Amino acid sequence: MKVLLKVLVISFAFLLLGACGVADGGKVTARDVLKNNEDADILMYNGFIYSNVTDLDWIQEDKDNFSKGEHLGDIKKTTSSSFGFRNFYATVLQEGTSIYSINEDEEGVGMILVEIDGEVLYYMQLLEG
Repeated sequence: MKVLLKVLVISFAFLLLGACGVADGGKVTARDVLKNNEDADILMYNGFIYSNVTDLDWIQEDKDNFSKGEHLGDIKKTTSSSFGFRNFYATVLQEGTSIYSINEDEEGVGMILVEIDGEVLYYMQLLEG
């Protein structure tokens, strides 16, 4: 099951990256994502952009395998501008929303989660292609 999950994660990452350019330094930037989709639900954590993948079928099927880990921080600013997009900035999540690691991420899946009014949202790290 973990192999299937890895294959799906890698496949999804390549799909997303096909729609996004790669910025200087090999990281996908908020500008790359928002240029292709101005309504994208993204956040930045630890210098990487994460995109909301909650509605993907495989996330819905496997969400019971993911549990909330340590508190990573809180959203500092909600903005639709890619200029100066920094750690703990988001395009949709409201200021003060807490971000958590996923306990099952020891294999480097690159996912984090947030809880809003009892609902869990999953975000996946976007990597260069």
